[in-house]
Amino acid sequence: MRASKYSLIFIIFLFTLQKAEALDIQYGTILSTKGSNIIVEYYGIGKKQNFLCSVTTKSCSSTKKMTLGIPPSKPIKKSLEQELKDKKAGHITLSPSNELLAYYIGGTDASPKRSFILRDLQKNTEYSVSTSVSYWDLVDDQGKVFDFSPDSTRLVYLDDKDGSLALYIAYTSNLKDEAISSVKLTTSAYQIDDFIFTDNQTLYYVGNTKENPYVWSLYRNNLKTGTDTKIETNVSYIDPIKKIGSSLVFSRLQAKGYGPEIYNLSTKKIEQFKLPNISTKKEIKNQEMIKSGDATGILMTPTKDDVSKTYPLVIWLHGGPYRQTSYGYHPFHSYGIYDSMLELLRKNNVIVLKLDYRGSFGFGRAYAEGIKGSVGKGDVEDVMSAIAYAKNRYHISNVYLAGNSYGGYLSLKSLVEHPDSFSGVVSINGVTNWESLLVKMQTSIFNTEFNGLPEVNNRTLYDQASIEDKISKIGNQKIDIIAGMADRTIPYWQATDLYDKLKSAGKNVNLISYKGEDHVYKEKKTIQNLCTELFNFVGVKVDPECNK
Repeated sequence: MRASKYSLIFIIFLFTLQKAEALDIQYGTILSTKGSNIIVEYYGIGKKQNFLCSVTTKSCSSTKKMTLGIPPSKPIKKSLEQELKDKKAGHITLSPSNELLAYYIGGTDASPKRSFILRDLQKNTEYSVSTSVSYWDLVDDQGKVFDFSPDSTRLVYLDDKDGSLALYIAYTSNLKDEAISSVKLTTSAYQIDDFIFTDNQTLYYVGNTKENPYVWSLYRNNLKTGTDTKIETNVSYIDPIKKIGSSLVFSRLQAKGYGPEIYNLSTKKIEQFKLPNISTKKEIKNQEMIKSGDATGILMTPTKDDVSKTYPLVIWLHGGPYRQTSYGYHPFHSYGIYDSMLELLRKNNVIVLKLDYRGSFGFGRAYAEGIKGSVGKGDVEDVMSAIAYAKNRYHISNVYLAGNSYGGYLSLKSLVEHPDSFSGVVSINGVTNWESLLVKMQTSIFNTEFNGLPEVNNRTLYDQASIEDKISKIGNQKIDIIAGMADRTIPYWQATDLYDKLKSAGKNVNLISYKGEDHVYKEKKTIQNLCTELFNFVGVKVDPECNK
């Protein structure tokens, strides 16, 4: 402790620092690597800072560099590049020996089959294995599908044919009859996202468990013994694992977002970068996983949780739908912005329930596919089940729904289906009319939810999902329609069309437009204003941190 005349100033400083964590998020991502050095960009709300870090010494210094040079490209003949392009091949992966190439052909509605293909570039021979797709191709949605062992004798790939994203291994010396013969790896994880070989017998991967799908961990799998070892928890399933020298660098939950950590492959110890003004501690406060019916979520409760008191309830609905909520901050920076606002609400005596309705990521293929043909029905049932759970556990005064993108749609749809259950809803860049949106877009992953564009055979599915058909059921509940005027994902006219209809019907609706903002908000003043709007909407005094 400092001398007494400075002690009061120091205490005030600590208190201010602690309070500032809520809206001041910090996400670190690797921009470039060379040798044992990396450039890490930390970005928050309206600010960025780059650091040059050494994986060997862990030291970091501020830099204006964005790259350490252009990484060497692997040789692929132009004729082969054009062939792969014509085939619409994805996840193209060249073996370390440069003699084998793996690629992926995704399934479509017209061709509901996915193919994993391995080409021997020396013999110009292809081997493949295919599995069926009854929904949109969720494997193709992954950041990584293939990885070769350093000696190129093993190929590991990701498939969800058995119900969840799992790893399958094939031995390149056993290829015959133009078929890839593979076996499923036995792992500790229920669903796997990223993975990487570090030597010919060792594979590291990021996965969650069925018991708690929100805890994503880094595991080590020994292919020789079949043993699985958990290395670290609360690991990002968005940021790729990178092998740099004798270390792995991966992203993990930190005090204000996500940032890189080091796993030393020799000492088998976790190490931290020495980053100035960056807190690498993990903080998860007053949050727990809950299950309500078929849906799962994260319940966030006030610091001084008292079941005898009465609290307002905010149900938060993420976009997607093939996304997942999270403890603390989400691995996506854009979702972390909303998490920071929800954490501020929690600190101000609001109960928040971040819900993973059917169609969400991380719970297996069946749950992801559960939204098909059920838009505006099954997902609404999940919302109502979550509310019943919260009311059974706490005294709830008012219930508010809020969500972005698909979650914005689901907020509005839940209101028109059960208007008496809500005091108000906030839709941020939400879909308001599926029929007009998909007709305008023609090609969209959402077409599969309705079995194609509108026609006689799927008319009932579009009617089931409609918001406008049930506007008359709404009373005087508050409705905030919030939209970026430059949104290229959900066009601005989706917001204004519904606003005009609600206004004409005499409903209690407010349109908040952000000029120049796309689907993901980036301007600090926009985020500050949105934070203020959420507090005002819920009827809670605005926390000063909204505007710092």
